[in-house]
Amino acid sequence: MKHILAMMAVLLAPISAFADEVIMAVGRSLPPYVIVDEWRGLEYDIVREALALEGHTMKPRFMAIARVFKELDNGMVDASMTMQPSSGIKAFYSDSHVTYRNFAITLAKRNFTIKRPEDLAGKSVVAFQKAALTLGPAFKAAVEHNPRYREEVKQMVQPTLLFLDRVDVVVADGSIFGWFANDPEVKAKVDTTQAVRFHPIFPPTAYSVAFRDVAMRDSFNRGLKKLRDSGMYGKIVERYSGLLKVEGGG
Repeated sequence: MKHILAMMAVLLAPISAFADEVIMAVGRSLPPYVIVDEWRGLEYDIVREALALEGHTMKPRFMAIARVFKELDNGMVDASMTMQPSSGIKAFYSDSHVTYRNFAITLAKRNFTIKRPEDLAGKSVVAFQKAALTLGPAFKAAVEHNPRYREEVKQMVQPTLLFLDRVDVVVADGSIFGWFANDPEVKAKVDTTQAVRFHPIFPPTAYSVAFRDVAMRDSFNRGLKKLRDSGMYGKIVERYSGLLKVEGGG
């Protein structure tokens, strides 16, 4: 009898351990990756669905990224999105679930050749906040003495300025730029059907989910693989893709 009970305990343990509500730290709204007001987004949906495929329910807790360190360390959340092992947070990091890709974006009609950050010299450039600190030393060197370089907190401004031909280059994640370029407010002001070029002068940035529990991390990885293998991952990405007319960069 004791032997049978012991075997039942072993068999039932994974069910109770892996059928959990996961309190997830989620950064402030950065569409299309996270759309706080609508409880959805490209990254948000991927994490939620990967967990669901393993029987888990995601409970989001929206917060500034600066709070994540404390919340995760103190056990106030079980995991956090949009993390990298280099963050310094002690956690169990998942396989990469999403990749941000920054580009130098120009109007195709301008026919710019941009193959490296140094090629931005002398051009008017608008980038996202703290881009000079996060996009590497070559980019920082290229823009730090450029009087025509600026950083915008509101990324909706970027496509507006580009399509109005008021700046030469926008530096932004391609998905974020595409999302705002299709915002009704932007489309009411400018002609967003103009062809653009995405110049791939920055390396992609892969992100993971940081978990406090290694078993939950492993479970998430299995769910993520199922999501990719089923084709659902690609459908989520397609759902949030911008409808831009893009020509080859260079």
